[in-house]
Amino acid sequence: MTDILITNDDCYKSAGFVPLIKELSKEFSVTAVVPDRGRSWIGKTITTKKELRLKKIHYEGVDMFLLDGTPADCVQIGLYDVVETRPKMVISGINIGLNIGQARTLSSGTIGAAIEGSIDGVRAIASSLSIPLNIRDNLTDFYHPKSYPLFENAAKITTKIATIVINKAFNDVDLFSLNIPFHATVDTPLEITTLFKTRYGRLFHKKGTKFIHRTPPVEFKNMDEGSDLKALNENKISLTPMNISFAALHSLKTVEHVFKQEW
Repeated sequence: MTDILITNDDCYKSAGFVPLIKELSKEFSVTAVVPDRGRSWIGKTITTKKELRLKKIHYEGVDMFLLDGTPADCVQIGLYDVVETRPKMVISGINIGLNIGQARTLSSGTIGAAIEGSIDGVRAIASSLSIPLNIRDNLTDFYHPKSYPLFENAAKITTKIATIVINKAFNDVDLFSLNIPFHATVDTPLEITTLFKTRYGRLFHKKGTKFIHRTPPVEFKNMDEGSDLKALNENKISLTPMNISFAALHSLKTVEHVFKQEW
């Protein structure tokens, strides 16, 4: 029996993936279905125009299934064609970098995979680790086992969260977005947060006749109280409970009244 189906959007070689599988496996039965290459910024995309291929490999001491599809594809095929019994949870991550705020959340392949699990009725966690600029600037290879130690604390934190929520009932929570400060440990304060509201600005930059995507850095300013941005700025672990209703419940009556008058 599989307790947890795990995937990510950075591919199986991501330095956050194997440490998380190994840590989760201390507490749970884990099955891994993961993209065979990086699929960041792809959201909840489902492949429709090509056949997908799945293969089982043994990588760095871990059995896993590689799929030439998206993170959401991995969850779909994992749930229906890999695991024998329905898992209790889908976990996606550990992402290389934060997934905070409304804009990035809706674009993230890591969160897209968690949403796919939620749509199919399985509680999900999307886990992401903040990577300071000085670490990135030192050209750390985030796709090599030598970088595994950078993600070990985040793997422990994600596992601790999983053990807390896996059997709990939260009526209107479909998934959790977990964002972890780089130097956090299991003893770091945790805050339950909301998604901060901001745009990410220009994503595409013109070069001749072509456009190149560049992800703008997260700016720690105009921080709403209780937001994921503010928690991370205070070096706290941010855990955001989310649902997939997309319904503006607070304005439902207002909209209903307007359309009764105007329609």
